[in-house]
Amino acid sequence: MRVIRGTGETSERPRAIDPDELVRGLKAAEPWAERALLQAEAVRVERLLTRILGFCAELDDLTQEVFIRAFARIAELREPESLRAWLGSIAVFVAREAIRRKRRRRWLLFLSAEQLQEPPAAAASLEARAALRVFYEVLDGFAADERIAFSLRFVEGMELTEVADACQVSLATIKRRLKRASDEFYVRGRARAELVDWFEEGSRWRRIES
Repeated sequence: MRVIRGTGETSERPRAIDPDELVRGLKAAEPWAERALLQAEAVRVERLLTRILGFCAELDDLTQEVFIRAFARIAELREPESLRAWLGSIAVFVAREAIRRKRRRRWLLFLSAEQLQEPPAAAASLEARAALRVFYEVLDGFAADERIAFSLRFVEGMELTEVADACQVSLATIKRRLKRASDEFYVRGRARAELVDWFEEGSRWRRIES
């Protein structure tokens, strides 16, 4: 398997490149274009995967997998201005496969305290980090498609149309998935003591009405 290195944050600010020029370079397998895409999008791709999967020991490998697939399938991209959205959709499919693979093999998403990767906000209180772990435990019981839609909408903060594009389904389908996921989160989440404050602080987590 091709190994992509340097997918983390970099102190070097990537220069602005015209999308048409970048996509032409990617289709020609130019190393500068691959580096430019990594520098511009690796952090965002890693964030999307984290939003969906939570504390995942495979995060680095999955991030690399997104770019490996993007480089291999770049010829499929017809509109250069859609590059970021297209890359996001690949991240969604990689995340979905990781969820389903974990369930088939009965892997544990939530590891021991010694193995657990801390979220980006590592300075958060112990209570906040405990609530975040429980939040992803609740999501771990969702169907993969509903979990992804819920995470992109309510954790990543995407607009409905952006979620639909990332999942490559219709807006109506995303609304149905969000309705089911929100209803399930309302029931499962309220049963967890660590998440009580999330429900008492506002109306964000109320069930979506039909």
